[in-house]
Amino acid sequence: MFRTLALVLAGTTAASTAFAGSPATPIVEPVVVAPAPVQVGSFWEGGYVGAQLGYTFGKFDLGGSFDENSVIGGLTAGYLFNLGNGWYMGPEFQYDWADVTVTDPGTGNTATFDNMARLKLIGGKEMGNGLLYGSLGYAYGDFSGVGTFFDGSANSYVVGVGYDWRVADNWTVGAEYMFHSFDDVGNGGGDVDFNTVHLKATYRF
Repeated sequence: MFRTLALVLAGTTAASTAFAGSPATPIVEPVVVAPAPVQVGSFWEGGYVGAQLGYTFGKFDLGGSFDENSVIGGLTAGYLFNLGNGWYMGPEFQYDWADVTVTDPGTGNTATFDNMARLKLIGGKEMGNGLLYGSLGYAYGDFSGVGTFFDGSANSYVVGVGYDWRVADNWTVGAEYMFHSFDDVGNGGGDVDFNTVHLKATYRF
């Protein structure tokens, strides 16, 4: 009996020792794969269309010098390219309607500045939630009149500065100042300068 008990104890001890010495099953940690970074496009890069409304301050030198002001407004379309480091550049086209009626002090004849088209190069820097930019380009003005005052069109350079502010996912509002200088206007070869101030709203694609 003692022999049997000794054998049972010995077997139990051996089994326990074998179990205790067996290597533990390793715990495999799940592999977490980081998602690829999402490339978010720049808000300012791409095309846009919109409208503007403002005021023009005209200075006429047509034998006599006089000023005339009026409301002016129209449409805008353009495209900006991302140059990196927050800088953007691209072309912009604007068309404005106007109704600036002027009178020749000498003859009493009247004439009207009807519309203006601009093709500009825009260059600007992203600043916070907005874009500060300058512009330089070409302007075309259409004048209609009576007698020998002036009747026809004239060309000008245009320079300006503006600021657009992001107000929604695809919308901006802004303000812009521009200066135009039309030379050799009409039969008398006069000069007409325009300072314009606009408020703008654009939808960006």
